[in-house]
Amino acid sequence: MTDAAADDLLAPFEAARPALFGLSYRLLGSAADAEDVLQDVFVKWVTVERAAIRNPQAWLVTACTRRAIDILRSHARSRTAYVGPWLPEPLAAARIDEPQDMSESLETAFLAVLHQLGPSERAAFLLHDVFGTGHATVAGILQISETASRKLASRARARVRDGGRTSRLPPAREAELLARFEEAILTDDASSLAVVLEADVRLKVDSGGKVQSITEPVIGRAEVLAFLTRARAWWRGYDWTPTALATGTGIALRSGAHTAATIWFESQGGRDISAIDIMRNPDKLP
Repeated sequence: MTDAAADDLLAPFEAARPALFGLSYRLLGSAADAEDVLQDVFVKWVTVERAAIRNPQAWLVTACTRRAIDILRSHARSRTAYVGPWLPEPLAAARIDEPQDMSESLETAFLAVLHQLGPSERAAFLLHDVFGTGHATVAGILQISETASRKLASRARARVRDGGRTSRLPPAREAELLARFEEAILTDDASSLAVVLEADVRLKVDSGGKVQSITEPVIGRAEVLAFLTRARAWWRGYDWTPTALATGTGIALRSGAHTAATIWFESQGGRDISAIDIMRNPDKLP
C-alpha cells in the first residue's frame, strides 16, 4: 500500500475519532472500554470492502454504536453484581475533543442516570439528543423502526429529565471549593467546608469491591463531615494534585506514580457542593 493510499484509508477514521470516542464513553462510562471499541471499529474499517461504503462517517458511527451495545449487553450480568456505588470513570480533559455545548452530557449525574437505561434506549437518546442524529438514521443504526427510535429517545429523555441535572461550577468557585475541601482534611477544621455543603449533600465512593472502602452512599451534611473526619488519616497519606477532568477540575490523591483516588464535585445550583464523588476502583484510575 502506498503512503497516499494509507492516508486515504486512515483519514476518515481519524476525522471521526473524537466523536466515536465521545459516543462510546457516554454509552459505556469507561474510557478504557471506549478505546477498546475504537480499536475494534478500526480493525473492521481497514478490512471492510471500501466500495460498499457510501458514507464513511455513517458507517463508522454505526459500527461504533453496535459494538458498544454488544459490550453493554455482555457487561449486564457483571454490572448487577457490582460492589457498592457505580460512577463513570473520571475522564481527563485532554481525552475529549468536542464543542463546549456538549460538555453537560459528560457530567456525573447525567451519566449515572443514563446508565440506568437499557442499551438501545441509551443509544437512541445519545445519538439523537446529544449528537443530533436524525431518527431515520438512528433507526437504521439500531435496526429498528423510526417510530421505535422516537419512543426509545422519548422514554430516555423523560428519565434523564426526572433524574436531575447538575450545573458546571465556575472555575474560580471550583478552585475555592477544592481548596476548602483540602484544608478541612489537612487542618482538622471543617468549618469553612461545612458552609458550602448542601444540607442533603451526597458522597459516593466507587471501589468496585477492588479496595477497602464504604459500599453505601453517605447522605447529609453532618454525615458527610463525620465520614471525612474518620477518613482523615487515610487522606493525609497522599499528595494532593489538581487534575483537569472533562467535567472541570478534580483532585488526584497520589503516592509517587500511583493514583489512589480521584475526587470531584457536583453542584445543583452552580455554587455549592451537592455531591462529592470519589473514584477508588483501580480499574478506573490512571
